[in-house]
This record gives sequence, structure tokens and C-alpha cells, in this order.
Amino acid sequence: QKKKYNYSLGVSWQLAELKGKIIAVTKDSIIRKTFNNLLPNARLQYNFTRYRNLVINYATNTNQPAASQLQPVPDNSDPLNIRVGNPDLQQEFSHSMRLQFSSINPFKNKNFFLFLNLIKTDNKIVNDDRFLGGIKTSRPVNVDGIYNFNGDISIGFPVRRVKGTVNLSSNGGYYRNKQLVNGVENTSNTFSAGPDIRLDMSLGEKVNWSVGAGINYNNTKYSLPMARDAKYISQQYSTEFDWQLPKN
Repeated sequence: QKKKYNYSLGVSWQLAELKGKIIAVTKDSIIRKTFNNLLPNARLQYNFTRYRNLVINYATNTNQPAASQLQPVPDNSDPLNIRVGNPDLQQEFSHSMRLQFSSINPFKNKNFFLFLNLIKTDNKIVNDDRFLGGIKTSRPVNVDGIYNFNGDISIGFPVRRVKGTVNLSSNGGYYRNKQLVNGVENTSNTFSAGPDIRLDMSLGEKVNWSVGAGINYNNTKYSLPMARDAKYISQQYSTEFDWQLPKN
């Protein structure tokens, strides 16, 4: 702990044990899986002024496979969509980095915020879909190279004419995912971005009204030609009304 900044470093030990019973027609079987992990973490905060600071967080976490994903007995309840488990499946391991910058002026009712998030996932559990004679067989497998990056920036300032506050923001993101089709990787790259605006107004001491609008652009491209790319725009509108009734 210093005058201008503070930081912390840590690590935690995680033990996850999974036990499942598979009830089959011929005989029952028991699935056991144990995962041991050391999960590091870190945090840094730098204070430029009393109302302006930068915070950086690093954390790790895991996601264990479910018993249904590990069981090797085929699920034929839907003859056209057969599911088979993978007893060699490994757990997902994610690294996440978050950056947050905030600047607030309480005397002029102005603010500025910036958020950036990056998540990298190793051994991501995805489906390997195989098609044969109109029948799809799905089996979970582990893949690497999964990324999720997103950010948001916003500015707020007063509008005296309407006795309110305007908040302008813009968000963007990039997501890279993978699936397997007949043993071949199908990589999807998704990009999204869009602005938002919100107006908060005070219609008296006991009445507040806010309106907002936003638009978002999404574009997904796949590496395999058989998968159709997707591109669309979504819109969102909102309003909120608060009224403090008599006698509070």
C-alpha cells in the first residue's frame, strides 16, 4: 500500500472432484475425475487524483466438464442426433485481464469511464459434430485459441436546459470461437460495436424521467464455406419513470 498506488499478488489452490454413475442397459459404470489447480491472481490500482484512478485486474478460473460430457455410453434417445461423451476430456482454464479507468468531477457533475476486458480460454470444451447418412453424432472435445475481447467507453455531463444529465457510451467486442465439423475446425470470428445515449431528467424534487436509445452492429464470419456468415443490426429503446408518492 503506497501513497499513489497499491497492488496485490496471490494464488489459490483448487481441488475439484467429480463422481457420476452411468446407468446403461447392460451394466452400470462409475465415472471419477479429479482436477488440481493453482490459480494466480493480481491487482494494481494507481490513483492519479482523489477522483481519477486506474485499476488492472488479472484472474484465472476453471470450468470442469459435466458427467454427461465424460460418459462414453452413446445417448440414442434421439436417433438422428446421437451424443457420445469423452472420458479424456480436460477442464477449461481461463485467463482474464480487466482494465478500468474512471475520472469523476463531482463539482461539475461530469464523468468519464473506460472498461477493457480480455479473456483467453485454453482447453475450451466444444462439440465435434460428425454427419453420416443424415445422422449427426456429437462428441465434446478440447480446443485452444478461444478469445473474448470487449470494451466500453462512456462520458456523462449535465444539460442545464432540461435539468438533466446526458450519458454517451460506445461498446465494441471481438469473440473468436471454434467448433469441429467432421473433424475439421470451423473457426468463427464475431465483431460487434455500437453507440448508446441516455438522458436523465429531473421534473421536480420527487419526479425523475429517463430515456435511452442504442444501436449495435454484429458481424460473424466462419472459416468453413458450408457455414453461413451472419450480419445484422439490432436497436434498443428504453424509458424509466420514478415518482416518489406522498408521505414518502
